[in-house]
Amino acid sequence: MNLNEIRNMEYSKCVNLLAKLIDLDDNTKEKIYKCFQCMGIKNFFINLESIDLPLETCEKLKSIKSVVEMFDEEGGQA
Repeated sequence: MNLNEIRNMEYSKCVNLLAKLIDLDDNTKEKIYKCFQCMGIKNFFINLESIDLPLETCEKLKSIKSVVEMFDEEGGQA
């Protein structure tokens, strides 16, 4: 398996986890997966407001981003 295949597999896992957390439909899952492939996960969340997603989904993703940032600032300590 090459690096690109591994990366895409990890992107798929992340999208599936997000789908379970915030109940994404298949079209939104695919759109997020393609964004991950194009810009990576970190840049996806940085540019979240510029991505064409349903408003409710965008708000839920902003909440997830806030939680991740909070833990990142604390050095990953709970």
